Amino acid sequence: MARRLLPAALAAAAVAGALACVAPADAAVATANLAPSSAQGITIYGAGYGHGRGMSQYGAQGAAKKGLSSAKIVAFYYPGTTLAAKGNPTLRVRLSAIDNGHFTLVPTTGATVSGVVATAGNGTKVSLPARAKWHVARSGANYVVQEPVTATTWRTTYTLRAPVTFSGPSALRVAYSKAKTDCRGGGSVTFAGSLQAAVSDNASRFLARMPIDTYLRGVVASEMPSSWAPAALQAQTIAARTYATAKITASRYYDVIDTQANQCWDGQTSETAATDAAIKATAGKVLTVNGKPISAEFSSSNGGFTAPGGVGYLVSKADPYTSPTVWTKVVSPSALAALDGPLGLTTVTSVKVIKRSGGGRWGGRADAVQLIGTKAGGKAATASMTATSFRVKLDLKSNYLGFTQ
Repeated sequence: MARRLLPAALAAAAVAGALACVAPADAAVATANLAPSSAQGITIYGAGYGHGRGMSQYGAQGAAKKGLSSAKIVAFYYPGTTLAAKGNPTLRVRLSAIDNGHFTLVPTTGATVSGVVATAGNGTKVSLPARAKWHVARSGANYVVQEPVTATTWRTTYTLRAPVTFSGPSALRVAYSKAKTDCRGGGSVTFAGSLQAAVSDNASRFLARMPIDTYLRGVVASEMPSSWAPAALQAQTIAARTYATAKITASRYYDVIDTQANQCWDGQTSETAATDAAIKATAGKVLTVNGKPISAEFSSSNGGFTAPGGVGYLVSKADPYTSPTVWTKVVSPSALAALDGPLGLTTVTSVKVIKRSGGGRWGGRADAVQLIGTKAGGKAATASMTATSFRVKLDLKSNYLGFTQ
């Protein structure tokens, strides 16, 4: 995963409530990076939500409330970058929910799908007659385009060589063969652009193609509440446009994925007047280093200190715009013992962070964690793992964490 997003399905107030736990007194926070286990387990204290690299979305909102412009916000979170105009290139968005599946074109308005032109890989063009719906599925190196016979059966009307591009009307509505469970999710997506049915790795793949600023209309409100300050929405737009522009490549069949693996894209479901205005206000603007778009990572909250990203524009530093709120989670002894996998720890006597990034509370974000305990029969054992694995397995909000003393 490239980054951790602000959960699109949560309202801003709900996310804020999840982060705004009461911080313990300093004396109750472990500074030796060691937490003894007990019958009740251990309490983990952490800050932020997500990886913490690049822009903090809550920080962007905080900075906007203090009067910073979007240009100043992105300059703070991506130091050493230049804000440049890169136009409005076409982007290919992989519809991940229906990888190796199929789809149905359904009406966006009215009772029929009309005005669609299907162009095959060998140049053959077919204007699809108006129908209640059209079903598209792979057949070897081809795609069959089928019209309904009954509510549950189809008749093949056209067989077209892959890749097949569907275009024509002002918008397409694509009903998925399998529901999308990431981001806003759902069984369909509506967007302005064309749809390509391709074959890659001997599997059916489907790509929504559109100008990048059209793509952003389905991204920005999925990544940040549209009720937030205009400068924050503009900063989010610049970061999202930059991230997507940097992903454009000829080395694979798609540029970006429509999930948190890259950034959430939900088509017209996520379009709002406020986020459309932010896109228009920042049209074409991306962040560059030496003329090239950067990987503009962002996360929900960095907990008051940004995380290092291994490049000059993703630095570790205090963030005065993001509240350093702290969350807590109690982890049982059995949950700790289950973390080590095949080693077979039955009892964990201590948990220790053995490597940190530096900077901020607790000596910085955890990079590596060590579990010390015993196996069956009482034999001493030690298991080490990355902090990312530790965080994911325990469903922690971030790896910016410490332990009780």
